Amino acid sequence: MHKLSLYPVIIIGLAVSIPTIAFEEKSPTLDIKYKLNADFDELVLNYCKTYDSYTINKLYSEKDILKNDILNKFKSNKFLVNIKTKPLHPKSYSNIEKIEKVNLVSNLSEIDFQHLNEQKQQFVKIVLPLIINENQKILSNRNDLMILRSKLSENNSLNSFELKKLRKLSKKYKIEFDNEHKMEIIDKLLLRVEMIPNSIVLAQAAIESGWGSSRFAQEYNALFGEYTYDNTKGVIPLERENGETHLIKAFNSYNNSVESYFNNINSHYAYQDFRDIRNIMRTRNNFSNVNLLVDRLSTYAEDKNYIKTIKQVIKTNNFSIFDQKTISY
Repeated sequence: MHKLSLYPVIIIGLAVSIPTIAFEEKSPTLDIKYKLNADFDELVLNYCKTYDSYTINKLYSEKDILKNDILNKFKSNKFLVNIKTKPLHPKSYSNIEKIEKVNLVSNLSEIDFQHLNEQKQQFVKIVLPLIINENQKILSNRNDLMILRSKLSENNSLNSFELKKLRKLSKKYKIEFDNEHKMEIIDKLLLRVEMIPNSIVLAQAAIESGWGSSRFAQEYNALFGEYTYDNTKGVIPLERENGETHLIKAFNSYNNSVESYFNNINSHYAYQDFRDIRNIMRTRNNFSNVNLLVDRLSTYAEDKNYIKTIKQVIKTNNFSIFDQKTISY
C-alpha cells in the first residue's frame, strides 16, 4: 500500500485550480484556456510523480461510462499518495523460483478457443493476436537493446543508426536521453521494454470494453478506456461530470489501442512496482505466477475489487493457456 503523504497538497491544489478556469465562462479565450489546461493535465499524467490516487484511477478506467456495469458499484475513497520507487517487500517475490529451461511456445489454433462461448470467442480471436503481436515486437526491441548493450560494452560507442534507434525507444518509453550515459539509458529501457503476459492484457481488455461491446470499443476502437486531456486525441464521455476535462482516447484501430495500453503500463510511474516484480521474474526466467503482476494494477481503476476481478476473469476463462502462445506469419 502507498504511504500517505502531505506535500502533494501543493501540487493537488494547483491541479485543481487550473481546470476551473476553462469552465468559468464562455469567452473568445476559452479555447486557449482549455489548451493550457489540457497541456498541464497531460504533463501531470505523464511526468508528475506525486498526485492523488483518484486522479490516477480516473486516467485509466472506462467503468463510469459503461452502462449497467456491476463493477461500477464499487468505488474507493480519495486519499493522497506518494508514488515513488521503493524497495519491494521480500514476500512479494519470494515464491518466484529460478527456471533454467524455458518451455517452447506454441502457435494459436482453433482448439484454444473452444472453451469460450461464441461472443467471447469472437472477441478473443480478434484481440489476442494483436496482444501477442505487440509482445513479440517488444521482445524484438528488447533483443536489439541487448545487442546494443553488448556492443557498447565492447566498443564504448554506437553508430548513428544505433543512436537513432536508442533515442526513438527512449522517447517512447519516457527515458531521458540527452546528457545521459548510453549504458544507463539501455539499462533503464530494459526495465520498460518488456512483455506483459497475454492473459493479463486480454482480461483487462475484456473488462474495460465489456468484451468489445462498449460504445468506445465499437465506435472509437478504445479497448482499455484510457483517458486523455488532449481534445485532438479523444472524445467526450456521455456522462462526464460538470467541471471535468478528461476525454476517452480514441484510436484508428484496435491495434493502436493495444499498443497504447502497453506503453502506459511500461512507462507510467503508477506501474513502477509492476515493472519491478516483472524484472525479478525476468532475472529468474519465470513468468508463471501472473497474479504477482496483477496485484500491482490496483491504480488502473477506481473499483476496489479490480484486482480480484482481473484474476477471476483469467481463471474463469482459462486465459492462462494463452500466455505461452505465439502467432505465425
